Amino acid sequence: MSKSARYEWRDQHASLNERMKGFLQNPNSEQLEAVVAEMRAYADAARNGQMEIPTRWTSYS
Repeated sequence: MSKSARYEWRDQHASLNERMKGFLQNPNSEQLEAVVAEMRAYADAARNGQMEIPTRWTSYS
């Protein structure tokens, strides 16, 4: 996995996490729709090969 692909994946994953946090803090139908749309975009990108997902990674948090 290239460095740029890793950054791309990280950014997409961070965006999805932020949407989830927003929904958990303010659960309403608008936030739910935003989360579902973000999850679909993430899944479609992975399925179509537009985004490479690392097979393993190290978390330092």
